[in-house]
Amino acid sequence: MVMATSTTRRDRPEAANRLLAYFIHHLQSLIFSLGKIYTAPTTTIMTVAVIGITLSLPSGFYVFLKNIEAMSGDLSSSTQISLYLDLNINETVALKLSKKLAHQANVQETKFISRDSALLSFRQSSGFGKSIDTLSSNPLPHTIIVIPKRSSDRFVIKNLLNSLQSLAEVKLAKLDTEWLERLFTILEIAKRAVGIITLLFAFAVLLIIGNTIRLDIQNRYQEIIVTKLIGATNAFIRRPFLYGGLWYGLLGGIISWLIVELGYLAISGPLERLNLLYQSELDLVTFSLQDFIILLTSSALLGLFGSWIAVAKHLNQIEPK
Repeated sequence: MVMATSTTRRDRPEAANRLLAYFIHHLQSLIFSLGKIYTAPTTTIMTVAVIGITLSLPSGFYVFLKNIEAMSGDLSSSTQISLYLDLNINETVALKLSKKLAHQANVQETKFISRDSALLSFRQSSGFGKSIDTLSSNPLPHTIIVIPKRSSDRFVIKNLLNSLQSLAEVKLAKLDTEWLERLFTILEIAKRAVGIITLLFAFAVLLIIGNTIRLDIQNRYQEIIVTKLIGATNAFIRRPFLYGGLWYGLLGGIISWLIVELGYLAISGPLERLNLLYQSELDLVTFSLQDFIILLTSSALLGLFGSWIAVAKHLNQIEPK
């Protein structure tokens, strides 16, 4: 019993030392791989630049789609429902109905347009003033403009339209939703297109990093042979190459982020002048902190996976004779 206890105690420090050595070697491989990249600046710059440009294309499409979605949100929030009341409804009843509808749950506000105001506006804008003066009575009804709340989606707006159409005072409830449906359909197509483009360029990054690691393995062929002769395992030899791919992917992700941000800065100046000319408030959105972290993590994982594929294929073919 005493011997078993002492053996167990002796095994614990040995296991701890092996675990510590394992983590130390990973840290050494991480630093060593960065040093190898640093000592080959031409290859590193070319590889990282190609990866950065490749990743900047889907990243730029993502930011573009993000801006389109932001603008579409503003457009959908400006959707309004026009209620054309029955001609027999007088102005007092129409005003009461307008105030009543303004307090409904999904309604942001309402605007009342009287028959006289609508006819006056039509006379001024249509150019048929003399013809309108010949009319014996006003053919236009009282109109209530109902603006849904900004948080309302398409289904809420359609339900609100149906409920307003069923009111006894309302002759016709009109909502032009065709443009909104087209917009959301185009956005859905664009999202899928960005997804396909992202997969294609991710595969391109895998090929770039895999080819770079393959060349690195060939250049260090003799070093790998000697390392295997002294008893190193494939896992031991593999680690610096894997971390090298990780560095390539991470640096390429940073370059792609810089390219997109520079593009954003190049557009922001003319956009501000456009806002001043048209007195609008159109603002571009760029990468958030979460988007930035996802970009770097994805690019680093692509680098790691690409190097893993290259090392798994070529390292096993190198054996000392």
